[in-house]
Amino acid sequence: ADNGHNHHPMYSLFAVISHVGNLDSGHYTSYVRCQDQWFWIDDAFVSASDEEHVVNSNPYMIFYAF
Repeated sequence: ADNGHNHHPMYSLFAVISHVGNLDSGHYTSYVRCQDQWFWIDDAFVSASDEEHVVNSNPYMIFYAF
């Protein structure tokens, strides 16, 4: 039966935080999408990236927008 709730919301990935290291120590980097371009951020260093690096980054946290 159609109860008016059959739509599926579309979410868009816009950021990923990755951790390299172990439980005692390590380093965090992030990937952020601005419009259609992905960027890799490591402390004060920012460089262009691509979606393949993002999906293979072994994410620690992921961020979606509705």
